[in-house]
Amino acid sequence: MKYIFLVAIIGSLFFTAKSQEDNSLYCGQNHYRSWWDVQHYTLKMELSAESKSLKGSNTILANVVTAPSDTLQIDLQEPLKIKCIRYKGKKLKYTRNGTVNLVVGKFSSLVIGDAFELEISYSGKPTVAFNPPWDGGVVFKKDTNKNPWMAVACQGIGASVWWPCKDDPSDEPNKGIDMYYTTSSDLTAIGNGRLINKKTISKKKTEWHWKTSEPINLYDVTFYIGDYVHWSDSMPGENGTLTLDYYVLRKNLEKAKKQFVVVRPMIDCFEDWFGPYPFYADGFKLVESPYLGMEHQSAIAYGNEYRMGYLGMDRSMTGVGLLFDFIIVHESGHEWFGNNISIEDVAYMWIHEGFTTYSETIFAECQFGKEKAYQYQRGLWNNIQNDAPMEGTPEHCDGGSNDHYDKGAAMIHMIRMVMNDDLKFKSLLRGLNTEFGKGTVNGKDVETYINTFASKDFTPLFDQYLRTNQIPELVLEKTDNGTIAYRWENCIAGFNLPILVDLQGTEMWLYPTPEWQSFDTELDLENNITVDKNYYISVTKK
Repeated sequence: MKYIFLVAIIGSLFFTAKSQEDNSLYCGQNHYRSWWDVQHYTLKMELSAESKSLKGSNTILANVVTAPSDTLQIDLQEPLKIKCIRYKGKKLKYTRNGTVNLVVGKFSSLVIGDAFELEISYSGKPTVAFNPPWDGGVVFKKDTNKNPWMAVACQGIGASVWWPCKDDPSDEPNKGIDMYYTTSSDLTAIGNGRLINKKTISKKKTEWHWKTSEPINLYDVTFYIGDYVHWSDSMPGENGTLTLDYYVLRKNLEKAKKQFVVVRPMIDCFEDWFGPYPFYADGFKLVESPYLGMEHQSAIAYGNEYRMGYLGMDRSMTGVGLLFDFIIVHESGHEWFGNNISIEDVAYMWIHEGFTTYSETIFAECQFGKEKAYQYQRGLWNNIQNDAPMEGTPEHCDGGSNDHYDKGAAMIHMIRMVMNDDLKFKSLLRGLNTEFGKGTVNGKDVETYINTFASKDFTPLFDQYLRTNQIPELVLEKTDNGTIAYRWENCIAGFNLPILVDLQGTEMWLYPTPEWQSFDTELDLENNITVDKNYYISVTKK
C-alpha cells in the first residue's frame, strides 16, 4: 500500500508563522547578534501541568567577539513574557517585536575578548504543540494512569518557544548548558546530558539538575517530565566505555527492554561507519516521549509505540523497513549528523537529514547485508516529491524542500556509487565527523570537503540535486551505424554524473554530458544493456 510519509516528523517547519519583519531579525546574523558569542546557558524552569504555564530564568555567559554595540538581541516567543533582564545586578531596558527582544545596556564599554553575563527571568503560558512534532511547542499529555506527561518539540519553531536565548543555529553554547527542572515530587524530570543532582525543594517539589558539557543545538535542548522508570547499561566503544540510559513510562518497562536491545549493535555500526559516538562525556539516553520522535542530543525522544518500521509501516515499501525500529535508528543517527555536525543555517538542512536518512541504509547494511540495504535505499525514492530544490535560501528561515530527507540520501548514495570504494566512502563519513564535529557548518564547506576527500569534483551533482528539482534523464539511442549514443538531458549545463551500465554481464562506466557521445556494440539496447539502478535518475531508451 502506498502512503505519504509526513517528513516533518523530524522537524522541518521552518518558522513559517513568523512575519517578514520578524524574520529580518530572526533569520541569520545581524548587528544585534554578531558581536557576541554564547559560551554557556544556565536554564531554570518550573512547568505546571495544571495551569499549562511555566516560570524560570536563563543566565547567558557570552564573549565579545567583535566591537560591541549598546544593543543585543534575545529571542522569546509570545505569549511568554520577560519579567526582568539584569546585567551586573541592574535591570536593563528592552523593546519587544514579537519573538525578538532588543536589550539596551552599556555594552559598548566592553572590548573584544571580554566575557559578560545576562540573567533573564520570564514566565507565562507557552505555545502548546497540539500535533507534535509536526507543530512545535510544549506538549501537555497524560499517561494511561492519568499522570502528567510533558515534553517539548521545537526544531521547526525554535527553542525560544519555551525559553529566552540567542535562537540562532550558528551559535551553540561552547561549554554546554546546565538545566534545573522543578517538578512535583511524584514525577521525574529528564534533560540532556548527565544527571548532576536531585534536590528536594519541599514536600511537593523536586529540582532535577542536568548538565551537558558539549556544544548543543538549541532545538536539541529538551525536557521530559512524567512517571518514568529508569535502567542503565554500558558498552565498550571506540572512545572507551559508553553509558546507556533508558527512561520509559512505568507500564512499558518490559516491552522497552526488548525493543531497545537494538541500541548496542546500532551504536557499534554507527561508530564503525561514522566514527566514535560524539558525546561520551554526556552518554547516550533514549527517552519515551509523548510524540513520535526527535534527535535531542544525548536524550533521544522515542515515541514509535514499540513497533517496527515507522509506526508499523515501511517507508521503503520493500519489506526491509519493517526489520528495524525507524525512530530509534533515524533519531540516533542524528547524534553524528545534526548534533555533532550542525548546520549554521536551516538552508543546509540536507546535511542533517540527508546523511541521517542514509544512516538507516547503513544500519540495514550492518544488520541485513548490502543487497537489502540498497533495496531499502531505492525504495525510499518513491517518497521524493521534487516540489522544490533541497537547499533553501540562507538567512530566510528557508529549509528547502522536505526532499532533503530521501533525495538527500539518494544524492549521498550516488556519491558512494561513483566513488566505487566502500572503505574510502566510510573514511569520508568518519572524516566529516572529525573535521566538522562540535561546530557549525554550511553547505559549501561540506561540498568542498567531499570533493577534496574523494578526489572527484561532485560540484555538478550538488548543483543539480541540491539547487534544482529536475531529475536528470539519461538518454540512450541506437544509431543506424550500430553504435549506442548517450547524453544527459533535463539537467544543468556541465552535468557529468558517471553511470555504470551492464552490457550482457560486462560492466562498463559511461561518462555522459549534455553532449552526445557513443560507444560501439552489437548488443540490443532494449534487452541487453541495463543501467545500474542505484542512481536516482530517469532513463530513456530510443
